[in-house]
Amino acid sequence: MILDARTWAALLVDGFSGILVALTLALALRSRLGLAAAAPREGAGQLLALLLGTLLFLRLLAWGLFFLVLDGYVPRLSGSGVMCAFGVVQLHPALAQAALWSKPAALAALLAWWAVAACERDLAGAPFARLRFQLALPVALAVGVEIACAARWLFADKFEAAVTCCSAALDPLRESDWTVHTAVFGLAGDAALAVFLLAKAALAGACVVAARSGAASRPGWAAGLCLASLAVAWLGLAAWRDVIAPRALGLEFHRCAYEPIARSPLLGATAMGAALAHAGLLSLALLATIRAREPAAVERAAGGIARWAALLLASEVLVLAIHAL
Repeated sequence: MILDARTWAALLVDGFSGILVALTLALALRSRLGLAAAAPREGAGQLLALLLGTLLFLRLLAWGLFFLVLDGYVPRLSGSGVMCAFGVVQLHPALAQAALWSKPAALAALLAWWAVAACERDLAGAPFARLRFQLALPVALAVGVEIACAARWLFADKFEAAVTCCSAALDPLRESDWTVHTAVFGLAGDAALAVFLLAKAALAGACVVAARSGAASRPGWAAGLCLASLAVAWLGLAAWRDVIAPRALGLEFHRCAYEPIARSPLLGATAMGAALAHAGLLSLALLATIRAREPAAVERAAGGIARWAALLLASEVLVLAIHAL
């Protein structure tokens, strides 16, 4: 295990998050088992919102710290053949990937809970209170799994393995693995970037239309936006790895999406904002299932999510378009 300042910061955030998860689980279980009286339900609901709001902030912070930790390990692991953040991931790829992908999954769960909570704004009687307490349990479990994955990777021994990292591009026997274009639909360079930006812009436009027409929580629109969000997110991963990273780093064969996020605050904020937009759009499917209970309130919350997603996606398109010029 490597104990530098970034690792200590990540462990501190994970520790506080773990305490909040335990409190959330206790509160959710107490409500589910019927141990809470009816009178203090409003206070319990406010406490639950405070816990999950703080968790959302801390796990977002932990997500950004993950990339900084990767970058900080590079000098210490250079003796193992590590040359960049991609090489750090290759030391324990299964653990690193679990730690990475569980983070947006946990954030998507937290955003879904807050999407339901947003439906109750300016409504009397808290019509979704029962649902919020029911959702708190799986959401807390998802965050707990994410914290466990992060801790498992942080505590893993990273000096026991060796990697070739990007130096494999200089190996004549493996050169084809790095020179082949694996970007968007077999395209590369400007063509791949154009396809990616157009897809992002189209999704942002669809979000604006859904928000303005009041259709964001209708089953058809919600399903369409969720599927489009997943498809464009997959497209974005390929574009960031195979097109954007080499340009941002000035290295033709450096297909590492971790490095630009860690090295460039602007690109890092842009990438994480776009990822939050994709995760937030997934909550529209949940809102579509509860629309019948309070149609106007649910549609207001769904429209807000669609507008924020459009803003974040449009920001990504603008930043990357300027960066490519």
